[in-house]
Amino acid sequence: MKAILNEQVLLRKIQEEDDDASFKLLFDSYWDLLFLHALKKTKSRDLAMDLAQETFINFWKYRKRIGEIQNLQSYLITMLKYQFFKWIDQEKIIFDEMDSSQLNTSHTDIIDGFKIMEFNELYTFLMDKIDELPVRSQQIFIQNRFENKTVKELAETYCIAESTVRNHLSQASSKLHAQLENKLLALAFLTLVSA
Repeated sequence: MKAILNEQVLLRKIQEEDDDASFKLLFDSYWDLLFLHALKKTKSRDLAMDLAQETFINFWKYRKRIGEIQNLQSYLITMLKYQFFKWIDQEKIIFDEMDSSQLNTSHTDIIDGFKIMEFNELYTFLMDKIDELPVRSQQIFIQNRFENKTVKELAETYCIAESTVRNHLSQASSKLHAQLENKLLALAFLTLVSA
């Protein structure tokens, strides 16, 4: 992985200026990491390349919505995991935990239960709802959920009490949970009606 001197400047150029050169630098710096991470999980070079590529495509596509990222590596790996889950859903395949090189297709009925909506639609809906949160709640929620920042780290970053961080997370989670639950219930109802 090539080191990026100042990730925050790079991200700002990508998000605010649509700077292709900065995006290429990000791509070159993180491609190997994401590819190897995907290869380790999937045991397939072609699939690993597809997952890593889709991760960068979605990063570019949603760059205006992402907001401030404190740990770019963690953020990209989280996006890669979502791409993997999307692939599982689309292909109706579950990897056997004991040997991920052997595909286990006996659980397709379980996967059908999660076929309520395509991943991209859900991801877009979630990002839209996160955008509706107050700015500080947005920042804290994204850094906690996508970058694995602890309550203590966030309290230090924003110079606020840990209880305030917990309050932001609790309020954001409650709002998002309710909105996602309503969306999923409505889609489930429409799926049953149309079946």
